[in-house]
Amino acid sequence: MKPTLIIQGTITQASQLLQQLLIADLPLDCVVMPDRTEDTPRYQSLVVASALCSHFDLRVGTTADYGQATWLVILDRTTDDSAVATEIAELRVFMNRIVQNGFKGQLIFGGAHDEQLSYFAWKFSGLQANQIWGLGTYPLARLLTARLADHLGVGSAAVQATVIGTADLPIVVWSRTYIGPVPILMYLANADTKISADDLDKMANWLQREAKGDQISLRLMALIELLEAALNDQPLIAPATTIHTETPDFAAATPVLVTASGVKHLTNLILSEDEQQDYSEQVTTLRANIDAIENQQTEGRG
Repeated sequence: MKPTLIIQGTITQASQLLQQLLIADLPLDCVVMPDRTEDTPRYQSLVVASALCSHFDLRVGTTADYGQATWLVILDRTTDDSAVATEIAELRVFMNRIVQNGFKGQLIFGGAHDEQLSYFAWKFSGLQANQIWGLGTYPLARLLTARLADHLGVGSAAVQATVIGTADLPIVVWSRTYIGPVPILMYLANADTKISADDLDKMANWLQREAKGDQISLRLMALIELLEAALNDQPLIAPATTIHTETPDFAAATPVLVTASGVKHLTNLILSEDEQQDYSEQVTTLRANIDAIENQQTEGRG
């Protein structure tokens, strides 16, 4: 029996993901959940096209399908940053609905603000922390890997770039970025290498600019990579957004093992002093954002 992947999001983003999944032809029973009833006929051409796939099946689903889901992918429902609090309020209703329909799979946030959505989905649902994750900085880490490989003239497989934090404010961890078995910082001492400290600064600034742009295509490609790896029983270690249950709890992207049964923290990442300071400051901000949203919800119910 094939795993079941449910996709929930706007017609634009859901269709874009489905088109890529049709091409990938992964062994999945895929179910799309239209955001609006009037969107249902617009998925019909994709359902028809799936008949040409050898392994990938697609259909439009109902709420009863939530109980069969292996993965449930939630895509952006708004591009308005100011609407995040409203989106989280709607998330409470949505989580209640899927839990009542027997959802026991993994919940994956494939859009922006996955650190906040993952955290509140965990709080609202009663699901285990390892069942909820977002793409985090993995798409940006893949992008930086390709940039470094191109700059150095090596294959991407020889580069391991580490990026943590959040998708809109990524922290490049140069102290844990490797070219082959050698830390990239060791290359800076070699006058014959093609990279300098100035190059690293420029790449970090470039990645920050990319993080402010439209990441949807990058995110969807990264999502398919992670799903394919899990389906092939070759799970990846990736900086996905996960719940950190230390006190106070929060969600952020750090390297974890992404498997077919959930995400798993392997060890704490040892950072340089400057990197640790940047990360600690970001965690403080993330926690403050959580407190602000919780206060808004309390006032709204008061």
